[in-house]
Amino acid sequence: MSQKVLNTSSRFKRLDPVSNVHERKLLTEDGYYWKGLQFPVTVKEFGAVTHIDIQPTHPHNIAVSSATRIQVYHHETSERIKTFSRFHNTVYGASYRRDGKLIIAGNEDSNARLFDTEGRVPLRIFKGHTRPVHVSKFCNNLTHVFTGGDDKTVRVWDVATEKSINKFSEHEDYIRTGAICRSSADIIATGSYDHLVKLYDTRTNSSILSVDHGLPVESILIYPSGSILLSAGGNVIKVWDILQGGKLLTSFSHHHKSITCMSFNHNCSKILSGSLDKHVKIYDVGSYNVVHNVDYPAPILSLAISNEDKTLAVGMVDKMLSIRKRKSDKTKEVDESKMSLRRKKQESLYYIRGKDYMPNEDDIVIYHKQKEQLPKYDKFFRKFQHSKALDEALQPRVMPEVTVAVFKELIRRGCLKSAMAGRTNIKLTNLLKFLIRNVTKISFTSTLLEVSDVLVDLYYPEIQDHPHSVRMLFIKLRDIVKNEAELHRQMFSLVGCLDALLATHARTENDITKLTNASDPIEISEK
Repeated sequence: MSQKVLNTSSRFKRLDPVSNVHERKLLTEDGYYWKGLQFPVTVKEFGAVTHIDIQPTHPHNIAVSSATRIQVYHHETSERIKTFSRFHNTVYGASYRRDGKLIIAGNEDSNARLFDTEGRVPLRIFKGHTRPVHVSKFCNNLTHVFTGGDDKTVRVWDVATEKSINKFSEHEDYIRTGAICRSSADIIATGSYDHLVKLYDTRTNSSILSVDHGLPVESILIYPSGSILLSAGGNVIKVWDILQGGKLLTSFSHHHKSITCMSFNHNCSKILSGSLDKHVKIYDVGSYNVVHNVDYPAPILSLAISNEDKTLAVGMVDKMLSIRKRKSDKTKEVDESKMSLRRKKQESLYYIRGKDYMPNEDDIVIYHKQKEQLPKYDKFFRKFQHSKALDEALQPRVMPEVTVAVFKELIRRGCLKSAMAGRTNIKLTNLLKFLIRNVTKISFTSTLLEVSDVLVDLYYPEIQDHPHSVRMLFIKLRDIVKNEAELHRQMFSLVGCLDALLATHARTENDITKLTNASDPIEISEK
């Protein structure tokens, strides 16, 4: 006699999560690749992290410019292993030489200092600027360095003699970024707040190319071939063709605040940009489309990525340094083995003896009902315990789509007000935080605006009896809803204008069609 399991649904209809197509996106191959970066290790610095550079050669340590120090972190353990503290004022732009043996940094004292990575005392001090030095980098020939500062000058120095061998004074505002050309030992580039990016040949006395970005320039990059230049200013990145005399090839903008830093990945197939909008975006160099996005808790000032994309270091305004590392092969093998064991256990839970047996004609088949397991919020709904269902839906482990579906069910049943009434300060805080996070999401807005309206009506008369933190959350929710309502009003006005334009365009096309279909050509010309 054979047995067969028959899945039967209960009379109680399960709650279906609200679809959120605007938030849920399938990961691409690039997405999976960059998702390989583990949860970040965060370090508190002494000041805002203004610049990060990773040692080009082994052991690929991380040099961080912050306050009056250069902190060096181990590439594997993320522990601080060295500090260069021979500065009296703020340090800017600490950068390694491409052989990884020397490091140079500018500072607020209008000079630049050169260090050996094995020592602590400066080997050279380059004096000549009259204002703070924000840019300091090694030229590609290893024997020269160049610096740029708030005195609007660019200077090229000889490392051996500590003397200035060239000076450029063509910028009209602060110089805040620079780059070298890997394909040439003499080509350098600088970007300034005068909106200009200038290309120099250190063998000449003037710039050989100048392009206007249109906004204060915060970061520049030169492709390894030396033919393409990238400039970032405002929330726009522009691509320039150097070989065609600085022709603008394209521009793209995916941040909504100023871009502060850019970097290539290890093989220059991707571009990374950090911004004050708290995002690091990763672009494909072929299409300049965003292939991945990494969120951070504070505005970003600097970033760097190591060889083979194993380490991503990001510095922020709130003095925090974030270091993400890619999973090693051993870690991946352990994770895969854990997943295989978990999969085997799950399969064994649903294993039924004789499941491959095919019943004969004379067998009697008995169907066994399998009890359906309902989520906790559905169980509470089944018992009409609406307040408990809402509490369960507001748990951190529950997806927002499910929580919004619970709100919609409460509205449908007409018990939203009773479910939200009489909540403790902790439960009220959780509810307010959820509304603040999700009320502006397109798929949720209509439902959560109604929930917010009911919530304010419930608790406004007694708002003074709640703690200050709860009152501030109510104020924040009010401001967000107010801004969202104003945005909707503007969008409706824009839709009205577009409808008028499209209607005018349609009438014009109809008139042209009538003229074209007219039988007498003389009448057409007269009209």
